[in-house]
Amino acid sequence: MPPPHPEHLFEQADALIRGAARETDLRRAISNAYYALFHFVLTAAADMVVGADQRATARYSFVYRSVEHSQLRAVCSQVRATAPQNVALCPTGGFGGIADFARITLNLQELRNQADYDPSKEFSSSDAEIEVSNARQAIKWFQEGSLEQQQAFLTMVLFKSRSSQQRAQALSTPRGNPPAGP
Repeated sequence: MPPPHPEHLFEQADALIRGAARETDLRRAISNAYYALFHFVLTAAADMVVGADQRATARYSFVYRSVEHSQLRAVCSQVRATAPQNVALCPTGGFGGIADFARITLNLQELRNQADYDPSKEFSSSDAEIEVSNARQAIKWFQEGSLEQQQAFLTMVLFKSRSSQQRAQALSTPRGNPPAGP
């Protein structure tokens, strides 16, 4: 079964907004906008590592399912700031439009949490329309990024960087001896 296509999630969000536009529909539309971005990242990451022609394999599913919302949030927080010294992998010239993708993804992740879990938060049809439009634009910005920018972003989403302290500890621990406990 192929991964969810972002445009299908956007179309579903559009239909929810155009419909009766009940509060529940607007919340679901905003959630769909975030999940379109999330599944876009999962697909791009798994395509990069395993290959788009391998989407029906267990290996592809394994990579696809390895991305966590918290890791995506952490990488987006680093990349949107565009401060190369705080990013594990910085492409030549920075992240360009992928920094905007990261900013929109962070915003939509927060709105998705509010839509799903905060009953006091109210959304209007125009709020939902704007967020769906922003998510569509974010994907375009990501796709317009260079291959180096895309791969740097996706690599950081897939693999957590060790902290300086963890690297120092790993280097100072003799092979064959596990590191001392906490």
